[in-house]
Amino acid sequence: MKRKIYWKDLFGSFTHSKGRFLSILTLMLLGSLALVGLKVTTPNMHRTANQFIQQQKMLDLAVMGDLGLDQADQEELLGVKGARVEFGSLLDLTVKGTGEAIRLFSAPKSLSSFRVTKGRLPKKEEELALASFLEARYQIGDTLTLEEKAGTRSSLKQKQFTIVGFVQSSELWSQKNLGTAMSGSGNLDAYALVSKEVFTTKLPVIARIQFDDLRSLDSFSQVYQKRLEAHQEELEKLLKDNGRARYQRLKKEADGQIQKGQKELSRAKETLQSAKNQIDQAQKQLDLQETQLSKLAPFLPAKERVASQEKIHQAKEQLDQKKKDWTKGETELAKKEEELKKAQTERDQLGIPTYHVYDRKTMPGGQGYLMYSNASSSISAVGNIFPVVLYLVAAMVTFTTMTRFVDEERTNAGVFKALGYRTKDIIFKFVLYGFFAGTIGTLLGSLLGHYFLSGIISNIIMQGMVIGESREYFYRDITLIALGLSFIASVLPAYWVARKELKEEANLLLLPKPPVSGSKIFLERLHFIWKRLNFTHKVTARNLFRYKQRMLMTIFGVAGSVALLFAGLGIQSSVGSVSKRQFQEILSYELIVAKKTNASYQESKELTNRLAKSDIKDYRAIYSKVIEASLKNGHDKQTVMMLVTDRADFSPFVSLRSFKQGESLSLKKGVIISSKLAQLAQVTVGDRLTLDGHTFKVAGITENYVGHFIYMDQASYQKIYGERTSENSYLVQLRNSSTQQVQAVSRDMMALAAVKAVSQNASMISLFNSVAKSLDTTMMILVVVSVLLAIVILYNLTNINVAERIRELSTIKVLGFHNKEVTLYIYRETILLSIIGILMGLVGGYYLHQFLIAMIAPDAILFYPKVGLGVFLFPVGGLILLLVLLGIYVDHYLRKVDMLEALKSVD
Repeated sequence: MKRKIYWKDLFGSFTHSKGRFLSILTLMLLGSLALVGLKVTTPNMHRTANQFIQQQKMLDLAVMGDLGLDQADQEELLGVKGARVEFGSLLDLTVKGTGEAIRLFSAPKSLSSFRVTKGRLPKKEEELALASFLEARYQIGDTLTLEEKAGTRSSLKQKQFTIVGFVQSSELWSQKNLGTAMSGSGNLDAYALVSKEVFTTKLPVIARIQFDDLRSLDSFSQVYQKRLEAHQEELEKLLKDNGRARYQRLKKEADGQIQKGQKELSRAKETLQSAKNQIDQAQKQLDLQETQLSKLAPFLPAKERVASQEKIHQAKEQLDQKKKDWTKGETELAKKEEELKKAQTERDQLGIPTYHVYDRKTMPGGQGYLMYSNASSSISAVGNIFPVVLYLVAAMVTFTTMTRFVDEERTNAGVFKALGYRTKDIIFKFVLYGFFAGTIGTLLGSLLGHYFLSGIISNIIMQGMVIGESREYFYRDITLIALGLSFIASVLPAYWVARKELKEEANLLLLPKPPVSGSKIFLERLHFIWKRLNFTHKVTARNLFRYKQRMLMTIFGVAGSVALLFAGLGIQSSVGSVSKRQFQEILSYELIVAKKTNASYQESKELTNRLAKSDIKDYRAIYSKVIEASLKNGHDKQTVMMLVTDRADFSPFVSLRSFKQGESLSLKKGVIISSKLAQLAQVTVGDRLTLDGHTFKVAGITENYVGHFIYMDQASYQKIYGERTSENSYLVQLRNSSTQQVQAVSRDMMALAAVKAVSQNASMISLFNSVAKSLDTTMMILVVVSVLLAIVILYNLTNINVAERIRELSTIKVLGFHNKEVTLYIYRETILLSIIGILMGLVGGYYLHQFLIAMIAPDAILFYPKVGLGVFLFPVGGLILLLVLLGIYVDHYLRKVDMLEALKSVD
């Protein structure tokens, strides 16, 4: 019977206080939703990606040479231990009629296989399998005609192909941002797969390498990354001397061909000279015969004369044919001389070829993999910070809620103690209450986090990726962490408060808890202020400090909600501000046009003439170089763009200004590096930095948000590298910077023989947008969670305040206070405490925002630290609106309360 009463009372506590139970449940639900949802998104994405990588046998590293990989290179790579090596060909061309850049791949044997989405793989030379994202534009059986750049040697046996299927590449993950190309507008628009027999060149262009000790590892883990870097360093050492050795081989081969050509040319000249002598001799003999015949003709019989004339005519025809053959031979000789001169020029311009070792992020077309990796790491970083703050706020409010619950159950606890129940049994009731509320909320939040929130975030990131939608998995460890945090936030407070209260004897517990004693507050000592306050304001001031726990919980609860709101909105603002700041105010050029080092005078002149056309606003010749930098501080290899000019700055193409002060920077003082590079390398102005095997002093750090840059003048370059560089690129500003115009000008540039490549800012913009899109959605979800948290906190604390002081409110209403005065009597405290909380929340949110944008930004991106005015106004406006709505609710509730009944409670 005793046990029955105990459980009846326990279940009654659930039914009689549904609002309290639901508020604790909701707080734990929101906390676990944010924690689990954010923490499982990244592992879900990584597991999905790893399955794709394993299925498609994606390469670990790729080796590419400027002039392909010859037999010696191939033998050296095949000798790498513990690795599978596969060679292949690729070529950038243009689709006839559209001007779009397309990359042709030779069909791989096993590594980095292509996945067929429709049709089949090509089997014949005239067949082609096209990228799957072009299924809407082309059909199987359509013909595709490709064009090579004018003036280049043909690298294909044929240019017309029949589409037999659609495929997805395991190396080009993004179906929208495919990287740069050596054709079209300079940006890759599509890719296709053809038979390797289509390529006329015998040398492969790429070596795909997969290492045995990496095959079973998580491709996004630190273990994989460290081993990969070790393999990459080994390969780079292996290939370090290949360029010079290849240069010697090519030079020797070229010299041999030139010598052979010179000998053939010499023999041809001798042959032609001999033929010329023979023709001259024959011409003299023919002239002599014609003279003799003209003299003897009157004395010869007609028949003999006709025969002689016919013989001379035949000789003349034979001589004319010999003259024609000689003329043809002379033309061919001139052609051979021209070819020999061209071969000599090519030999003289022959440079040392470069060998590049790429990983999945840096290889051509690897932007998709890089975007995927950056976005997933950013979400993971948010998950490490945001839920912690949310749980702290939820735990504080839960503590206050459980304290109030124990106070309300004080009399019941005294009754049970008087009836002989043990103290631990009574405490167990409160612990069970907190346990059920917290556990149910946590389990609901965990399920929503696992299968709803993580799916929304990951699918937004993976949209347009070849690996498909992210799969959801259940993570026991993260769920146990959420349950553990729920235990700390909802069960421990219940146990602690109940244990503290139930130390008293049963007779004392049966009496109401004595009210908190008032004391003189600091404001009362300031008589010139205190005497000007009316009665209700004085009561409010005293009550604020009388109920210290509720005061602190209200302030910190509101502050935490505002801080989370500010941080979420601030990240959206910071992310949204980068694009305009970076690509309009800092980088004011649309194109970097790279020039061929062996371009002829005429080809260079054509490029200069094109740059002078009216659609180009301004341009400047510079030296540019891409550096793959290892910063040796736990970060991946970074791609750094070096720009060198002969002036004091890059104005108006690049704005060089200090990150904090905003003052202009001059290259005359030395080398200037971009802000994110300085952050990763952990250097400040005056420090020394080593990149590309050369050390220099950092003279300035310029504001920059996307990518890494090093800026210097010719004097600094010569001091660092020991040589003066020549200009190899142009920074180009267009009068019309629309996407269509940028593409049109880029195609014109790429069509010129002197142009090696065209780089648009579009690649950097797409890299940034991929991260921005995922973060924007994530922050929007977390902003909603923060708003819900604020609603639950204020509703909960307001209810507690009203419930604790219902007799006090009844008393002043009986004394003649109007309804609005009664409501403001208590709600004025909530307003004041909320205002303090809002102000503290704005300050805390600012620092939380600064911390978060530093934590979640990928290696190549820096988020704009300043935020818009709306980031300040929305949390303030939202909390004010919430306070108004809650005020209306409190007023409505107090109007319905039977004040006389409330005054009948035991004193």
